[in-house]
Amino acid sequence: MTDEPDQIAADFRPPPPRADTSRTVENLQREEFSAFYRANIAKLVGFLVTQGARTADATDIAQETMIKLWKSWSTIDSPMAWARVVAGRELVRRLGAVEEDHIDESEHSALLGTASDIDDWVRRDDYQRVLAALPSRQRQVLVWTTEGYSPAEIADQLKLNAATVRSNLRKARRAMALYLGKGAQQ
Repeated sequence: MTDEPDQIAADFRPPPPRADTSRTVENLQREEFSAFYRANIAKLVGFLVTQGARTADATDIAQETMIKLWKSWSTIDSPMAWARVVAGRELVRRLGAVEEDHIDESEHSALLGTASDIDDWVRRDDYQRVLAALPSRQRQVLVWTTEGYSPAEIADQLKLNAATVRSNLRKARRAMALYLGKGAQQ
């Protein structure tokens, strides 16, 4: 019997030092956010430009939105939808502001570099002209749809009735078809 405790003591090894799991989780979150940022910042800017923002304003709003997103990163389930909602609300606030500080649009944003897909996208005058002519809610719903969201998802994200979203989408599509039909007749 005296051998048993000695044998147990000889077999006992202290557990290896525990890795700092909070640091590992933080690093993973940082890498995940960084990848999300790189993949989606230009898309968010384009989303805002399509809704009527000037490129300079869109890049500012997108950057501010990404900062807010990073601060809440671990609590957000659908980051791109969240970013679109937050950025869209900020755009509405800015469009409603009386004070205007125009920046030369020929300047490129440091956020987007010297050339981007946004520049080509903005140059599609017909599409931009039609979007600009739509009422804001129809434009908003149409842009969300072109970004790949279903009417139910849009309703959920914007806190609207799904029937309202479908109705505005139908009206926006009808206006686009009328506009494009008139262009083809000329």
